[in-house]
Amino acid sequence: MAQQLRLAVESIPGKRPYQEDSVHADVLADGRTLVAVADGMGGHAAGEVASALALETLSAAITEGKPLEDAFRLANARVHEMASEPGKQGMGTTLVAVLVDGREYLVANVGDSRVYLVSSDGIERLTEDHSFVAEAMKRGQSEEEAMATPWRDALTRSIGTDDEVEVDVTGPFTLKDDSAFLICSDGLYKTLSDEELQDLFAKSVSPRGAAQSLVTAAFDGGSDDNISVAIAEYGEVPRLTAPSTMVMEALDPSTDPDFREELDVPPSVKEVPPSETKPTEMLDESSLVGGLPVGALAAIVLVVGALVAILFFGS
Repeated sequence: MAQQLRLAVESIPGKRPYQEDSVHADVLADGRTLVAVADGMGGHAAGEVASALALETLSAAITEGKPLEDAFRLANARVHEMASEPGKQGMGTTLVAVLVDGREYLVANVGDSRVYLVSSDGIERLTEDHSFVAEAMKRGQSEEEAMATPWRDALTRSIGTDDEVEVDVTGPFTLKDDSAFLICSDGLYKTLSDEELQDLFAKSVSPRGAAQSLVTAAFDGGSDDNISVAIAEYGEVPRLTAPSTMVMEALDPSTDPDFREELDVPPSVKEVPPSETKPTEMLDESSLVGGLPVGALAAIVLVVGALVAILFFGS
């Protein structure tokens, strides 16, 4: 039986008063798996509507059998149409998705949300940002220079802002054993480097744990945006620490040599079973003479005899 993808999502508003991100991770009726993230624009009651509508349209279109690129274009048309309503003018969203079919997958992207592939080979970004920063870096600017401009958050492509949109679709690719897709909004990767993303994933014990650790680290690291992560893991990506199901048992000092060595206690003390010792008040009466133990009486006799001999012969 083929391995199943293990899915997890985590999404928080972060330091913002409202949530514009939406996430999706589900197995479709035909057995394919769709994992996607959308980062809305336009403020409360606009950005959140755009991202939710884009994912809803995408999922429905894929379920109906439409190709991934066509499903993206349909999502764009739906969001663009709603953007003409009062209070929603200019709204839009990023949209990034992975569609897994058996051992093959496709990746599609509009905007600057990302897909990473994590495996024993490291971390690899599978998407290209459609943003001012990405274009500036292509022209030779450093990332620091591009991020220092007022247009650092500007997108060059998005879902819903125009009636037509260009969609990047790559694949199909063969799904690697023991690998995971890490799909996220910019609230994650603008705070954490690729190396930090990989390190946090490697220190997790499950997709759910990885998603929670990543979001928490971005928030603690100062992200000022909504933070969303969706993970789809195939097999088991090598971790730095493996989960343990070992049941811990209390050490028995009388039988465990390691316990004895750690306490530096002589073996003779450790290895006497409790049943072979007797409390003083339970000693047999036959071992007493005149209320004194036999050994003590014998010692007194020897001492008195020695004193008598010294006095007699010494004189």
